[in-house]
Amino acid sequence: MATFECIGLRWAPEQGASEIECSVRYRAQGEGEWKEALPLWFDDYAHEEAPQFSNEYRGSIVGLREGVRYEVELSLAGGLASQTVTVETRSSDFKIARVVTLPERIEETITISEGGNPKDGYVLYQAGEKGTVVDGRNSDRVNVLVEADFVIIRGLTLVNASQHGIELGEVQDVVIEDCDISGWGQDLDDGWGRNFDSAVFHETAEGEEKTLKRIVIQNNSMHHPRANSNSWTQARESRNGSRHPIGPQGISFINAEGEIVVRHNRIYSDWEHMFNDAMGEWHNFGYGGFPVRDSDIYGNWISHCWDDGLEIEGANQNVRVWGNVIDSTFGAIATAGTSVGPCYVFRNIYLRSRKGPDAYRGQFFLKLGGEPRSEAYTKGRIYVFHNTILQPAPWEGTDETSGAQAGLKFSTQRKVQVNVQSRNNILWLRHDNGHAVYDGQSTELNDFNYDLYNGRVQAHPSSESEGIHGVPVFAASLREGAIWAMPLAEESPGYDAGARLPNFNDDYFGNGPDMGAIESGKPLPGYFPIER
Repeated sequence: MATFECIGLRWAPEQGASEIECSVRYRAQGEGEWKEALPLWFDDYAHEEAPQFSNEYRGSIVGLREGVRYEVELSLAGGLASQTVTVETRSSDFKIARVVTLPERIEETITISEGGNPKDGYVLYQAGEKGTVVDGRNSDRVNVLVEADFVIIRGLTLVNASQHGIELGEVQDVVIEDCDISGWGQDLDDGWGRNFDSAVFHETAEGEEKTLKRIVIQNNSMHHPRANSNSWTQARESRNGSRHPIGPQGISFINAEGEIVVRHNRIYSDWEHMFNDAMGEWHNFGYGGFPVRDSDIYGNWISHCWDDGLEIEGANQNVRVWGNVIDSTFGAIATAGTSVGPCYVFRNIYLRSRKGPDAYRGQFFLKLGGEPRSEAYTKGRIYVFHNTILQPAPWEGTDETSGAQAGLKFSTQRKVQVNVQSRNNILWLRHDNGHAVYDGQSTELNDFNYDLYNGRVQAHPSSESEGIHGVPVFAASLREGAIWAMPLAEESPGYDAGARLPNFNDDYFGNGPDMGAIESGKPLPGYFPIER
């Protein structure tokens, strides 16, 4: 299954087994040179609720070109079996069947019931020459309701909906791009926002067939919801004193089918209009969740969340999360739990972390693990490659740096998750006594190694046996107001010291790949967002 820049693979040969490696090669059709990709992972767990995932190889090829047909060769070690397939990546050059230009101002919900089809292409609903503002006037539930397939929504300014900016029905093949969405949602009687009021929203009712797929959300600004989420330090009386953040989000897809691409968006706000999560849903443990399968989340600027910047939890079958910059959140990314996998978390950058309005303690870069009662949903593979935790200047009125205090962290000692592999991350924590890696169960099936870290490692005894304990030195200084995209200096620990990861760091500069998200000597990859 292909997106614009990645291909997800599944293969179940009779000879497959966890001890038999499945190698992957790929090339653009018609080109001579084969390239190596990361071997596929073999899932030998018996998924009783989803037997179709048992005893099969899965994995992804990343960093591909749009609209290109690729040949992919899968081979079992020892020549036991092989297969060659061709897969074409998606193109951003969407075929347009018809264009609908909207007036300059609309003060009612736009209901889109006419769309295109695979043969003729999309129906494009676009802003007029002077722009189009859709104002919900704090009374219309949504600004735009989409009830048709093959629709593009482009360039609209959506404000003041009482619940959601855009709501998607049971639709497929919808593109939302270049829109500005703000002021959505509702203040409740307790003074806080309503959970899952979202700039872009979908929900399939429990028990109904999941149909939402092939949704693209790109180049939008989603900012300043009307209401505010509570933080982990603020109890909500209406929720029996719960301190779990509850409130508005940027994107909420509840019971979607998958094939979601969220790229190059800015999801941000201020301290009086905080998000719960920037994106996600509430089915943390199971074979659903967000974004479910064959999906990419990349190149986004994410900030102002009292819980997770990115909540990537559930099946996570060939889900890729990369090139995002996350700032001013409780935690950066959550993958608790992952039931199918693989989930790839790579080349993301985390800036500032805090727990509440008056609580400046930092939290984690990556949250892992589920409760033992949910152990069946914690067997999926998670790859954590080339991410960077930075330590920006202190919060105002404090005297310690403002970045994360933990790296790869199971949130309690009893939490479980297997098949986690980390490589080449910079886990730079506020304090040397923080946990760079914390797995209270010391799980043998987790493989934390080849990371640069300054904190403690509490995991299986072999963890970080080839890691580097130290503090990164960058070629520029955060305290001098430099941008976040800083490569390692030549004298830094981790410079040219990363492990080789085929398809993930083939284009390194120098004698080896650098640890962290940015490769020294190379231009900044185009998938990273521009600094605000």
